[in-house]
Amino acid sequence: SAWVSKAAELVPADKYSYKPTASVRTVGQMLGHIADSYGYYCARAAKRNVQWSDAIEKGATDKATLAPKLRQALDACNAVYTAGTGDVGQLMANIAHTSLHYGNLITYIRMMGMTPPSS
Repeated sequence: SAWVSKAAELVPADKYSYKPTASVRTVGQMLGHIADSYGYYCARAAKRNVQWSDAIEKGATDKATLAPKLRQALDACNAVYTAGTGDVGQLMANIAHTSLHYGNLITYIRMMGMTPPSS
């Protein structure tokens, strides 16, 4: 999740609408999707019965709007990890899902001529 946050900071605001092809998410939509996933997997790990929501991904996806939402989702998720009582399966699913989409972000960042945070 630290690399996702660093990637979100790295990408300039005017590139949040970038997507390599019409059939994939924009950078902003991808970050919104990750924020939505934090809300889902970590709430489920905390034993709250929630349904998936695309509210952040489907909302405004500019950098100014997304930055605080991503931070808030990450902070809530980290609280579940540090509590040490979360459902390990859901926490592992969160890690896998985040890693999958960080891989997408790496590709986008390289296509924009930048170096990903993990490199």
